Amino acid sequence: MPGAPSGLRFSTGFGASLRPWGHCRESRVGAPRLDATVPRPYLTQVNLCIYEDPEVALFGPHALLRPVFALRCGIFSLIEKLIRAFPDAPLVLVVRPELEDLVRVLYPTAQVGEPPEEETLFVNGRLCMTDDEVLHFLAASPTEASFMANGVLFAAKVAAKRVAHAARHLRAGSPERAFEDLRFPAEVNAFLSRSAADLIRWSPRQIVQDFRSAFQPGTVRGTVEAGVHVTQPEALHVARGARVQSGAVLNAEMGPILIQENATVEPLTYIEGPAVIGERTVVKAGARIRGGSSIGPVCKVGGEIEASVFQGYSNKQHDGFLGHSYVGEWVNLGADTNNSDLKNNYGEIRFFRSAAAFREGKGEGSGQKFLGLTVGDFTKTGIGTSFTTGCVVGIGCNLFGTELMPAYVPSFVWGSPGSFVEHRVDGVIETAARAMERRKVELRVELDSLVRQAFDDSKKDRALFLDARPAAAPRSTARKVRK
Repeated sequence: MPGAPSGLRFSTGFGASLRPWGHCRESRVGAPRLDATVPRPYLTQVNLCIYEDPEVALFGPHALLRPVFALRCGIFSLIEKLIRAFPDAPLVLVVRPELEDLVRVLYPTAQVGEPPEEETLFVNGRLCMTDDEVLHFLAASPTEASFMANGVLFAAKVAAKRVAHAARHLRAGSPERAFEDLRFPAEVNAFLSRSAADLIRWSPRQIVQDFRSAFQPGTVRGTVEAGVHVTQPEALHVARGARVQSGAVLNAEMGPILIQENATVEPLTYIEGPAVIGERTVVKAGARIRGGSSIGPVCKVGGEIEASVFQGYSNKQHDGFLGHSYVGEWVNLGADTNNSDLKNNYGEIRFFRSAAAFREGKGEGSGQKFLGLTVGDFTKTGIGTSFTTGCVVGIGCNLFGTELMPAYVPSFVWGSPGSFVEHRVDGVIETAARAMERRKVELRVELDSLVRQAFDDSKKDRALFLDARPAAAPRSTARKVRK
């Protein structure tokens, strides 16, 4: 392996010879077979317009402060996958009006809002899983064609004269009307995500697909110290500036392991593929990162993590189990925070999208046996916090206590079961600004405005959850908020 020190130990397990990565067997988290071919990106001369539709509401707290296509599944976010597929296409983004200012900051080279009247490939931002052949089919298709996945329209190639009509209906939240007159409808093999649960479930396979399309396997450009044990080294990629310290175990038998730029894997860590360790992320000593985990950039993670997604800039440094979960940005999970991801009866896990549904016991079936915690941006937990299977927690919460948290906690809630109160929005923003300053990130006015709007928009849901109790915290709690 290039760049590997002489003391690096490689193993294929049970004395077998090294298997080429193309023959990796299917793992228990669903990693498909693949070959080591890195396909060339598809080129297109038309505009690429990625749009949101009304279904973004199904993503709950994770779509409050970002467009749905910014969510992570596998190695890349949904928008990054499309940009990689069509790198030369001018980019247009159609999002909810309240997100437009922030999206202009996040994607400065994109046109936001009204697309130009030029031939355009429109793609739903919820597109998560597809394959190279489908992307090639989209690029090579005739103008005036639409594409369906499981009966749902997710993409269309539109002539210049129809672009204004399509954009008008997309911005009005009516994608069906935007493309209703197009010819050549085609059913293709693609998947539209409908919740964070889908992103969790599909992430292991997407890690494998993204790794195949973008990274050279069996490559070490960073530092792998002597005493690191690697199983199936041809499925490993260590980027420049990354460091894997002595005593770590990297087990890539079940899928690839990607350690990105300037990440650090501390001693006595166990990482099982498929897995991604993001840029500038630190995996703390003794951590166990199980297969299917995608840890985004600038995180600190420890304890045991299995098949979970970290959007980025979040911490779970200490012992505790996090399984089949989705963690937003600027989240801090305190020591010994744990979640359940499997029911005692091994049944389907249900989850709640609102306080009303929670109070009425009207959970939505996930179709999954494993589903843990989905937690929104800027939420913190105290030591020893516990979450039930399929728990949904909003943005801007501060939760603590030893009692099991309810299966649904709306945004901007403070406290523990039996003593929840409203978490004031100024306190959330003050804490967020401090946390972001520590990472040399500015809390921009566009994000500040969105957080305040989310607070106002969630008042009814929160009031129903709190059951009409006063929003003001007790005096002792209020003193804590002001710190």
